[in-house]
Amino acid sequence: MHALPVPAKPPLPLRMVARVLAGADHLMRAALRRMMMGQGLGPVHPDELDALFVELARYNAPDILADPDRLLAPPPGTPALTTLERRAIAGGRTSHYRFASPYRPVSPTYAREYAAYDRVGDVHVHAWEHARPAPASLILVHGWAVGARRLHELEFSIGALYRDLGLDVYFFVQPFHGERKPSQARFSGQLHPSTDLVRTNEAFIQTCHDLRALLSAIVERRGAPVGMMGSSLGGYTSALIASLDPRLDFVVPIMAPASMAQLMWDHGEGDPFRRTAEQAGMTRERFHHAWALHSPLTHQPKVPWARRLIIGAAHDVLVTPADVDVLWHHWQRPRRFTFTGGHILQVGRRAYIRELARFLGDLHLLPPRTRS
Repeated sequence: MHALPVPAKPPLPLRMVARVLAGADHLMRAALRRMMMGQGLGPVHPDELDALFVELARYNAPDILADPDRLLAPPPGTPALTTLERRAIAGGRTSHYRFASPYRPVSPTYAREYAAYDRVGDVHVHAWEHARPAPASLILVHGWAVGARRLHELEFSIGALYRDLGLDVYFFVQPFHGERKPSQARFSGQLHPSTDLVRTNEAFIQTCHDLRALLSAIVERRGAPVGMMGSSLGGYTSALIASLDPRLDFVVPIMAPASMAQLMWDHGEGDPFRRTAEQAGMTRERFHHAWALHSPLTHQPKVPWARRLIIGAAHDVLVTPADVDVLWHHWQRPRRFTFTGGHILQVGRRAYIRELARFLGDLHLLPPRTRS
């Protein structure tokens, strides 16, 4: 018998980079845990947990999961966009739009809570539009606890998407984030997602209503194919919309957890929230069921197979390559790309912009001059 060869160690500089990337992700994971803990522990007695699951049946009853549009489709019609700011840029204009969220709470109890939040009911969209409609439009969705336009201009290389790829670009601000952070929250994303399972379900319903209303507005205004790309929580959201709305022409989830429930449960091993929840009778299966409505794993994608591109980061500690595998397999293993970086320090992210260009070129959704 011959001994199997021992894999060679990566060069020292690469190992050092990997440690730095992992260290940043570990710090971020600790910060997210503190954010979750700041929302309270949730039910601490079995009776409270049982009562909560009665309430959660509004969102995860079998008939709802079989037809999610009963909750996740917005009312008919196209929202009226109000222009808050506009300025000329090379070849077009950049604008800040606002429209009223079409969402109304499902739970009467949550409706009273929601009415106390300011700013969440206004949808904010930052747009980079060519003077003549581009061959394709791209909706961008940011991650958890962020949402500032300037930050995501850099993260998504919006200048390159608009100028070099020739796309019309729309940056969507998620509920409870950025300009939609209510005054009750200390920081962007504090209240969503959270250990409050009712509010989390409701906020994802609102996200779906807002994004699908925005999709209607873009289709009406520009008349070209529309796709969606998002990072982290935004990638999860993009995968969810791709599972619901057949009008979406392509989708690119980046570092996207296939299941927020899995991400929070598995990363929560040993923390007080999970211990208290387990003592009250929470299990991994019940936790997953509580968030089944908005999990892409509950649904089959409406975007055709060839129009799905999944992107992961090789050194991501928060959404590991194994986590990315889950969505990739659920989506019948479509096109996939892995760049060098981590979840927070996205070293090599320009590589996935180049892969996006190749992907859209293969779909003939780029102007002829950019397909090469």
